[in-house]
Amino acid sequence: MEIILAIDKRGLIGRLRLVFAWYKRMVNEETGRLAYMYHPERDATAFDSPIRDIAAIWDIELLSNYLKNRDLQPFVQNSLRYYSEFIRYSNTYAFLDPQLLGESSDISHSAFMILALSSSEMSGKEEKVIRLADGILRQQRSDGSYKIYFGNESDDGLDLYPGEAMLALMEVYRFTLDRKYLKSVERGFYYYKSSYYEGGMVEPETLVYFANWQSQFSFLLFQHTETEDLRKAIREYLFKLHDKIIEEAFYKSIEHYPHRYYSVAVACALEGLNDAYSLAFLEKDRRIGDYHACICSGLTYLLKMQCIKDCAKKEKGSFGFSLMDRTQRVDVTGHAVNAIIKSLDNRVYRGSRGKT
Repeated sequence: MEIILAIDKRGLIGRLRLVFAWYKRMVNEETGRLAYMYHPERDATAFDSPIRDIAAIWDIELLSNYLKNRDLQPFVQNSLRYYSEFIRYSNTYAFLDPQLLGESSDISHSAFMILALSSSEMSGKEEKVIRLADGILRQQRSDGSYKIYFGNESDDGLDLYPGEAMLALMEVYRFTLDRKYLKSVERGFYYYKSSYYEGGMVEPETLVYFANWQSQFSFLLFQHTETEDLRKAIREYLFKLHDKIIEEAFYKSIEHYPHRYYSVAVACALEGLNDAYSLAFLEKDRRIGDYHACICSGLTYLLKMQCIKDCAKKEKGSFGFSLMDRTQRVDVTGHAVNAIIKSLDNRVYRGSRGKT
């Protein structure tokens, strides 16, 4: 597969600056927090849920750090203070409880709060991060899986939430070097690789989302584990996940039938594939070339989704939901931003052959 990417490194960074300006326009002047969705046809914003709001804080921190632009720090600080009021503490652990805002408390709320706090400049964040991480540890079962809800609800979101939780635990491990977090992720890895994925629990239409979060925490685990057998299992697992997506012609279809796809699926696929590319680079694996080409295909699609001219009042800079739907969402934008940043870090863009 060969594709000429229509933008270079400087252009990609320019696109990220447009996103940053879009985020600034999406901050609600009354609350100081983000609107979740923008409808260009009606010039109307809408609000959704705490989990997407908290995840957007983390996305904005990553973008702010990459661009070295602190203009959105008031939003970050205000939002973190607001959601910190929903942290519930016991003697030894804590969890984020947004029930007053209409959502049941689950490990993804705590995970994204950990990620947002860890990347922030908020004073006193250390205790919050550790207590929230210990709350996630309490949710792990003897087989390595994680109970999703802190209440009595049945498990839900199994393709996404455990991966998000393990990514947060890896960030806490990097922050504390406390091996209990690393050991928890190691046990979780084996469960979600063997019992869950290889046990046929992932539906084909959700594979790109599952592979995204599994790849993000697994690549960090690969870098930090001291167990060679585990490193070998991670290599096998990540390459298997992304080879499957490629074999099912996901990226080739993006090129030929872009109207069939949603930008959130492409952005999530690219986030995970970039981590698999980084692993292939470290291992000098033969897949580097194929992964490079697929990342370029996905980037080209995403850039077509980004409004850069003839835009509605607040539309410029963010990504439409599809070629048929110009609606913009902060969660989709966050996935796209992180995919672009990872591609830049991997030097996958026009005029580059990737990392050397």
